[in-house]
Amino acid sequence: MSHTFSSEIHKYDAFLSFRGEDTRRTFVSHLYNALIQGRIDVFKDDERLETGKSISDELPKAIEESKFAIVIFSESYASSKWCLDELAHIIKCRKELKQIVIPIFYNVDPSDVRHQTQTFAESFSQHEEKYKDDIEKIQRWRDAFAESGKISGYHLQNYRDEADCIKKVVERLMSVLHIESDDDDDDVRAFIRGMDNNSPILIDGGKMSFSLDKKRKKCFMIAARGLDIEWSHKPKYWKWLSHSDSRFTEVAKLKKVYWLEIQGKIDSRRLSKRTKYAAYLVFKLENQFHGLETVNAVVRFVDSVSKKDAEKRASVVHFAGRGPRETLPFKRGDGWMELKMGDFFNDAGEDGYVDARLMETKKLDEKSGLIVQGVEFRPE
Repeated sequence: MSHTFSSEIHKYDAFLSFRGEDTRRTFVSHLYNALIQGRIDVFKDDERLETGKSISDELPKAIEESKFAIVIFSESYASSKWCLDELAHIIKCRKELKQIVIPIFYNVDPSDVRHQTQTFAESFSQHEEKYKDDIEKIQRWRDAFAESGKISGYHLQNYRDEADCIKKVVERLMSVLHIESDDDDDDVRAFIRGMDNNSPILIDGGKMSFSLDKKRKKCFMIAARGLDIEWSHKPKYWKWLSHSDSRFTEVAKLKKVYWLEIQGKIDSRRLSKRTKYAAYLVFKLENQFHGLETVNAVVRFVDSVSKKDAEKRASVVHFAGRGPRETLPFKRGDGWMELKMGDFFNDAGEDGYVDARLMETKKLDEKSGLIVQGVEFRPE
């Protein structure tokens, strides 16, 4: 199945690859209808092939013009030469066009796909006999199968029923297509490849994490190692250590300082556009913390507001004690505490860097007992 790659403009949202006799009137039919109801434009060969067009001409083009390829592996999938050709082309598009491939394992095990065992072994044995003069074709099919079996996907037996599995697949496509129609960037693509849970992924060499909130807006946390923490390079004042509850490899533990200043900075171009954000210090306090009851915090666009002017309008926040609700810390779902440092509106992402700073540099009292995981920028 040779074909010249088309442009990166996607004509279809998803291409369905399946073995008709196994699934066409059952699982595939239900999945297809659910995708259409979700306003996802799907290429399904018996629905979209134009009259008079050759299958060998039309299918490769449809695969290339699809953002997703959904491959439903069933027991007789490998018995079809057409399915194997489709799969080989899909894997090629995954490598060369960054197509997102979603395997669904329908009454088969991913390991059998990966190693071509069980019913797949018999199918490949028959192909090897039939195409014994074309070893390269057989190897191309085997490689595509092996690669597909390594991709994290949807194993039907892990869901309550077919409807539950279909629901998860459709939700994933709907969320991804919504995101990328607005903000198509490396962070989002990396998160998408992280599969179907919303756990943060580590980026930028582990110095930042990225996730998406319920509205599919971008959230970033800068690790303590990515922050500018005054005196943190001095073991006398700060200690770097691992923490079992942290998403990062290290956190910063305050041993003793008199001058406290913590700064986190992010490029506004990485954030969701036309969105109000807030910055939060994510931390824990040791039982014997000291001198941290009241500090100042401010958020500014570096190119628009000077450091001196920002300090003048800094807000008072509290690690402990009493104060207005918005100035007090809250416990997060992950067991850490967070303290709001300020908020801002990210319009078109063209305002340069955003700087979130927490400081206590006026009262030179001893301060200790603070554990910093990072600074998080997330939509309000």
